[in-house]
Amino acid sequence: MNTYKVAKIVGPGKVELEDWEKPVLRDDEILVKVIACAICTSDQGVFRGERESSYPVYAGHEISAVVQEVGPAVVSSVKPGDHVAVSRINRCEQCVNCRKYTDNRCLNSRKLHRPGRPAGPGGFAELMAVPGYQVFKFPREIDRITASLTEPVACCISSVDKANVQPGDDVLVVGAGVMGLIHTNLLTLKGTRVLVSEVAAERRRLAQDFGADVVLDPTGGALADQISQATGGKGVEAVFVTGGTPGLLADLMAVCATGATMVIYTSYHGEKGSKTEVDLNRIHYNEIKLVGTISPRKYDFQRAVALVANGRLRVSQLVEKVFPFSRIQDAFEYATRPGAYRVVVRME
Repeated sequence: MNTYKVAKIVGPGKVELEDWEKPVLRDDEILVKVIACAICTSDQGVFRGERESSYPVYAGHEISAVVQEVGPAVVSSVKPGDHVAVSRINRCEQCVNCRKYTDNRCLNSRKLHRPGRPAGPGGFAELMAVPGYQVFKFPREIDRITASLTEPVACCISSVDKANVQPGDDVLVVGAGVMGLIHTNLLTLKGTRVLVSEVAAERRRLAQDFGADVVLDPTGGALADQISQATGGKGVEAVFVTGGTPGLLADLMAVCATGATMVIYTSYHGEKGSKTEVDLNRIHYNEIKLVGTISPRKYDFQRAVALVANGRLRVSQLVEKVFPFSRIQDAFEYATRPGAYRVVVRME
């Protein structure tokens, strides 16, 4: 085909399809046919108008695809027909962040857009031409719809790494949405004892399926008291904040054991914003480490591909509904329903 369809968010609550000319492949690029792309929470935020955006936005970065063509300068072993995941972070490989193992925060990423390509990740499309380093081959055959959740797994791997948890640690995951459940699954593989705090009863039940040792209802009493009882009074060695309001932060500090790490995985948008108050002396005297996390490194993505392929994660349970590309407007509307898990757009 000489043209292919690409979806763009043209404004709050509105997605449209448009035709693009089939890209002429550069020597260092790989042309992939997109099989499926999941709708991330950041995509949902743009669709709802909660995130600052210059419309139109070519969204979509949770991508499962098949290789169609490989440029002559690509040095990886991928070939036409291979099933791959695509990591849509542009990397210059030359800035200080790329060179010190924090390539997820490339300083030049926004400058690396290639003319003739949709401006943005652009995963909601029938075709993509991307730099070869963004393509990761699955080592064995897996479900190609489920494979679209590789990117969120990579993000969660990066998050878990930042806490340096050890076997036997008590850790708390706040929220049992998609990211909270992936965290829970990963942390069980680390040999930790996982506590999950979640207001919704159905999500608490699902957290148990994903390996949570203790599920807590924060609406059923003081969360700090529940955690103290569950940990013998010592608190937790790590907290992963995947949901909730900024105001929770101070309460979560109170459940941290000495030397604990709190990882802020979620981001905050909308009217309430991201402002909150914390007790700096608690951080000082208890040596609590407060860290943020955003986007996966290439190393995280490579490990995610391996984990998704070997079946150690329960990501298939996180796919709530699959929509055809022609119904992407319906897909976004469904995905933004309160309590929805992952909605996937199928291109085939």
